[in-house]
Amino acid sequence: MKEKTKQSTEVSRRRFLQGMGAIGATVVATGLTACAPSSGDSGGNAGAPATDSGSATTGYDWKAQSKNELAWLPPEPADPTDISEEKRADVVVIGSGVAGTCAARKAAEAGASVILIEKAKTAGVCRSGEYAVPGKSKVFATWKRGEGFDDYVDPELIVDREMEEMCYYPKRAIYSRWAHNVGPVFDWFCDAMGDRLYIAPNSTDPVPTDKEQVLWPFYVPLPEHFDWRKEAAPTYPVSVKFSNPDQHAIVKANVDKAIENGTEVLTSHFAEKLIKEGDRITGVFVRDAASGTHKKITANKGVILATGDYSSNKDILAYYNPDFVVNNGPLMWPDVDVEGNRTNQGDGLILGSYVNAAIQQKHAPMTHYMGHFGTSKGGIGTAPFLRLNLNGERFMNEDQGGQAVQNQLEAQPERKCWTIFDSTWAESVPYFQAMHGCPSYVVDKPTPENLTIDGISPYIMPDAVEDAVAQKNATMFKAETIDELLALTDIRDKEKAKASIERYNELARNGEDVDFGKVATRLHTIEKGPFYTFESGMSMTLIVAGGLVSDEDCHVYDKEGKIIPGLYVAGNIQGNRYHVAYPIACKGISHSLCMFYGYIAGENAVKQI
Repeated sequence: MKEKTKQSTEVSRRRFLQGMGAIGATVVATGLTACAPSSGDSGGNAGAPATDSGSATTGYDWKAQSKNELAWLPPEPADPTDISEEKRADVVVIGSGVAGTCAARKAAEAGASVILIEKAKTAGVCRSGEYAVPGKSKVFATWKRGEGFDDYVDPELIVDREMEEMCYYPKRAIYSRWAHNVGPVFDWFCDAMGDRLYIAPNSTDPVPTDKEQVLWPFYVPLPEHFDWRKEAAPTYPVSVKFSNPDQHAIVKANVDKAIENGTEVLTSHFAEKLIKEGDRITGVFVRDAASGTHKKITANKGVILATGDYSSNKDILAYYNPDFVVNNGPLMWPDVDVEGNRTNQGDGLILGSYVNAAIQQKHAPMTHYMGHFGTSKGGIGTAPFLRLNLNGERFMNEDQGGQAVQNQLEAQPERKCWTIFDSTWAESVPYFQAMHGCPSYVVDKPTPENLTIDGISPYIMPDAVEDAVAQKNATMFKAETIDELLALTDIRDKEKAKASIERYNELARNGEDVDFGKVATRLHTIEKGPFYTFESGMSMTLIVAGGLVSDEDCHVYDKEGKIIPGLYVAGNIQGNRYHVAYPIACKGISHSLCMFYGYIAGENAVKQI
């Protein structure tokens, strides 16, 4: 009998690499999971203490929160006296991830002089590559998707779903403007590469290996048994992925377009304090890491914050997300600034707070469950097989997206569960919803054969589970009987677990889940050995979404509810996009909002809207 490897919440290097693996010729460490935002939205350090990625150690300061006191905010620095150079531009953009890059390019193309500030060594830092693009797009027309085609999804339907997923806390106008207008902006984003961008004709055919950047559609064609119109909690066929292996090439192409149009890029520079004259933001003081001296940069028309999130700042993390700290959620952030510190330090929150900017309530960790990553032959991922907690109890309708699973998992003993299925698992896959992290197709060869897809692919081979079991230090386990399988787990009450499995089989045979309401087509008995299981705990958190109070024009509001003139936001520092929990109905919505509102921020700053 195989000895079980303890996982708990520790994220091993192997599991991290598994998470970035993909179906293709090889498994490579190139990115994170599907909706991970741009890591280059980094900006300056704004006086924030350097921290390592990992769980926060500070506690919940209820006294400070009850008075709306920002206990995490460092003292505001004085204006620097060692100014070595003064610069001036129409628009100053702080942070050069997807959002900042798009803002700089759009502003420059509109005829403005632009300075782009980045504290990392290079501009255009990013990872992953998924984008959600509802509405009308010439790129999407390649796959007969979008407006005018049979599988067209009404943008307002998507907006409704996103609002429902987040308890109606976001500003609806932010989602509505994006959903109705993102298509042409995505086309603009893609046009930066011209013919160098290879657009795959479908999701299955091999792609050329010599292409600098591949754009690959999810679910073309759609799974045979999937109809999003009939789902209680639908996910929508509006997503694509930049691959081979990630989106670095397309983002760099957009940086190059910004530079071609006159943008000056200052890398290895830290934004430390916004300049405010009267009620208006008129510039920023930045520190040059090479010399240690400061530059004063004046913005004639506006400053755009595109500084990313704050999940590597332990104090801010604990203040806004005490439950996350209690749950000991693992953090993963790979990018560092020129001085070797994690880039996502909450720079925008700090810079904004110094000028009386308001911060949204109810932040949303991007901590969706990803299940079992598997191997280069595919992974079970978030497949909705039976899940039991450590008491041996079934605790949810498993047919849910990753964020909903994570939410339920956090309420279980030790925040863990075991997923259990039998040798007929491949017969179930074609009936699963085409959603983030879940396999939807069983294929006989890696599909597409030579395309590297980070995260979990929708394709899985029949021997994928056996391949996972055979891996060194495997986290997928196999046994010939249920008793032997349960012995491999740390489920406390084995008899209750057996009873839960028997009950699940009874529901499946009856074709009705009267206990939790899973649809009958996704109820499959666990009767034919061998049997398989894997353990899941707290999932990795990629970012925590919570920004400055904003709107669909990328304005920033002060604590009195008034717009702060001259200040704009885009990317993860833009508030009122995500609240409570990160939504998963549209895979890649994070990148898409970053791209779209980077474009809007650049356009509006030039026009001074």
